[in-house]
Amino acid sequence: MKTTAQEIEEIKNFWNWFLAHCNDFGEKFENEILINELDERILNLGDFVWEIGTGVEHDHMLVISPGGDPELLRKTKEIVSYSISCKGWEFYYSKPPKEWNLLFIFQKDNGEEIEIDGRHWQYTLLKFDDGMFKVIFKAPGLSTLSTEERLTAAEIILDSILGEEFRILTIGEIDVVDDFEDQCNSNDISSLEKHLKQLS
Repeated sequence: MKTTAQEIEEIKNFWNWFLAHCNDFGEKFENEILINELDERILNLGDFVWEIGTGVEHDHMLVISPGGDPELLRKTKEIVSYSISCKGWEFYYSKPPKEWNLLFIFQKDNGEEIEIDGRHWQYTLLKFDDGMFKVIFKAPGLSTLSTEERLTAAEIILDSILGEEFRILTIGEIDVVDDFEDQCNSNDISSLEKHLKQLS
């Protein structure tokens, strides 16, 4: 769907606002009033997920993410295409890959926090006729998580390894199991990105 002139004006207004305030969030993003306003302004543009944090090449980054929705990826690309240079900031239309050890704290729907260690996960890939893939993770130790929570944890892992855009464009289905039912060609998670790029 083509972006209307009014929507483009709203996008430009957002970036003008961000440029005016990009140095006011606080060194550790402690300016809660401004963070809440940022949230409202991004959600006014659409049903997006966003995050701010330490940048890859600069001190800070803002990610306006499609939240894994391929239909919203075009929209976030367009929004970020109107971004205005702000010293110390970089902008992304999807979550970029991260350099980390796949060990993180996951908050369950009931508020309980558990540690997830993805360093020893294994996977197998199935390729669909349309060229997309199903990835099945063998991830023991997640018995206290619901099916939906397991998938969320797997998406966090995938986005950090592949980057959200590559994940959206290559992974059509995700499954998380305690063990593989049948003998299959499983691989260590460390080889997932290279494996997918070879097959894509």
